[in-house]
Amino acid sequence: MDGKIRSTDQRNRVLILLGSNLEDPISVIKAVINDLNKLAPLVKKGSLYRSKSWGFEGEDFLNQMIEVKWEFPLCDLMTCLLDIERKNGRIRNKKLQDYENRVIDIDIILWSEGEYLSPNLEVPHPRMLKRRFVLIPLAEYWSDWTHPNSKSSIVSLLASCSDENLVHLHK
Repeated sequence: MDGKIRSTDQRNRVLILLGSNLEDPISVIKAVINDLNKLAPLVKKGSLYRSKSWGFEGEDFLNQMIEVKWEFPLCDLMTCLLDIERKNGRIRNKKLQDYENRVIDIDIILWSEGEYLSPNLEVPHPRMLKRRFVLIPLAEYWSDWTHPNSKSSIVSLLASCSDENLVHLHK
């Protein structure tokens, strides 16, 4: 597969996980998708999933996986995502090294072209394999993608994930 992680010939696709557990998470996620769609065309949107906060005590999170088309360097997309986070109320606590409540969190999870490394971005997301709240939304529509390092399918990664946090489809 030429080092690509897609089983199809679609190029320049990016899978992004949106997460929120403050204010009105559904409205915030919708606003972020609207903002992002102005910069990167939305290809597909997954369902909303609810899970307990991960790594700290806090309100439940809502997460949604989306696929966008992006033909420029991923570090440029990351810069745009950070701007969208700020616009939608995200204040990063630079002193805090752990997890915290978030109005919005936007993470690039996978890229159709495989790996990407820059000073401010690592794709695939370095902690995705340890998190059911990432793998379950990913498996919904993108189970044909494979992890570029392990060469494992998303379904296999989910089956081997040791995270015990329950992830539910949001009603």
